[in-house]
Amino acid sequence: MASSEAAPPQAVSVPKAPRPARRRAVNIRGREYPVVLPSLRDPRLHVAAVLLTLQVLGQTVLGFRLSIAQILACLIAGALIEFVVVFFKDHAIIWPASGLLTGNSTAFILRVPGTLHGQWWSTHGIEIFVGVVALGMATKYLIRWRGRHIFNPSNVALVAAFVILGVQRTEPLDLWWIPMGPWMIVTYVILVGGGLLIAWELRMLGLVVGFMAAFAVFVAIALYQVPDHCMVASWHVTPMCGRELWQILVTSPEVLIFALFMIPDPRTVPDGQVARVVFGVIVAMLAVLLLGPTTLEFWTKTAILASLVIACALRFALVALLEPIQTKGLRWMFDGFHWRVPAAYLVALLCIALLPVAADLSTRSPQPFAELPDGSTPKITLTAGNGPATAVWVSNTAGAALPPAGDTAPASASARVWLLPAIPKMSIASNVASFDPSMNSKLAAQMAHDVVLDLVIESEARRSHDLKLAQLGASDDALKEFTDVIKTDIAAKQFVQKTYKFDSLSLQLFLPRFASQAPRLEGITLRGTATLTTRNASGNVLSTSTTTYAKTWGLGCCPLDTTGEPVGDNQVIQVDYTGLAPAP
Repeated sequence: MASSEAAPPQAVSVPKAPRPARRRAVNIRGREYPVVLPSLRDPRLHVAAVLLTLQVLGQTVLGFRLSIAQILACLIAGALIEFVVVFFKDHAIIWPASGLLTGNSTAFILRVPGTLHGQWWSTHGIEIFVGVVALGMATKYLIRWRGRHIFNPSNVALVAAFVILGVQRTEPLDLWWIPMGPWMIVTYVILVGGGLLIAWELRMLGLVVGFMAAFAVFVAIALYQVPDHCMVASWHVTPMCGRELWQILVTSPEVLIFALFMIPDPRTVPDGQVARVVFGVIVAMLAVLLLGPTTLEFWTKTAILASLVIACALRFALVALLEPIQTKGLRWMFDGFHWRVPAAYLVALLCIALLPVAADLSTRSPQPFAELPDGSTPKITLTAGNGPATAVWVSNTAGAALPPAGDTAPASASARVWLLPAIPKMSIASNVASFDPSMNSKLAAQMAHDVVLDLVIESEARRSHDLKLAQLGASDDALKEFTDVIKTDIAAKQFVQKTYKFDSLSLQLFLPRFASQAPRLEGITLRGTATLTTRNASGNVLSTSTTTYAKTWGLGCCPLDTTGEPVGDNQVIQVDYTGLAPAP
């Protein structure tokens, strides 16, 4: 009988249950606190990496007026605030990526006047940096709608700081950093390359492109209609107008920072792609409208930043307006009449029409200038436009060449002969040439001649009590200073003759006292002696005194007649810069 053995049991493969992800947590006093560590896939780390790379370049080759201590204070403040809030509110221990990004963004844009490049550990104004970061983080947690914060934290805090503290205590990062060269090219590659990659990762490319394209078009529309709209800046010797201003604004690395890293905040922009493009266009429109009335770089940059604050406040209304398109697509627009479409077109057309109007407002305001050493604001005449029409110029020139009406006697062809004291060769500070490339020894010698001539003219005007003659040597605030002295002499019935002896003349750059982002000031410092001889109405000498003379003057354009036409080619004394700090 054949024997049979039982077959061994077959192995059955049972799928293993997935191992639960290991949860990091810390137990503190009986409560479990989840621990969230940084992830390399977090876009906030990518943004921080680009900004920190630019910070390193800023501390080394880009000349940022920012200290390492100020950067660290912003990072620590932002990180600490977020860590503490999440720890007590959500009972979690997290890597404070959002707080670090807010601190980094704040440090990148905020500056405090008085901090110079190379002062690595300066704590000057550090309370302002910490306060701005704290304000930004507060808006994130306190100003919310439907579970999301309304404003970009660093953006709204920076705008508040610039508006409240003003030009005396704060300033935004310059719109332009250093002249174009190898390091600036490297900066652009990191800035644009990194920004576009992050925008692609966040699906924000349409928003960024929409903003930059609309910004370029809207600025062109505004400046084409108002070519006299100009901006003055500390890093440019003359006001920037027209095409030059357009190029500066559109290619500014600081505007690119705003477009690539500040606007595309996933928590403060609409969710849909169409809404994001429209959002970017709206930010661009608001930016150009707000910067239209500005002439100082400080307020131009503040206006650009403020555009995002307003757009964020309107974000939920925009989402509601575009909701049918987001859900039904563009076909919804052709299914029937919808009030949203014509209303949007009308608002857009109105805003575009207002662009040149806003830009024209800047030409109606006083020319921005530095405060005087006593804190007052000088009165500088603003000359806008391209000059009088050709026919008017010909008529005025021909009229000035004719003898006065009713005068048959020939006019004298003689003119005043001015005897100038010896003029030392004027020295030029090393930073003048980098600020004003057109400056050379010949031009400096002409400026030295003009300023000495102006002082001699003012001396003769004072001696002869001739207020009209004083206009040939000074204008604006300097003219008032000289004529006030003449009026005092007239009231005292005395005649004062002032003679000069100069030992040295130097051309230097000076910092404006308060408006830190106004242009650096070119001033001529004269040192020597001044001798005053005072006579009474009979010509008898009452007193003679010699004192040290040390004054710094800023020169302006040539003197003008009553019709506004130039009557000479010499520059005239315009503003007293004595007491201002030399620029580094």
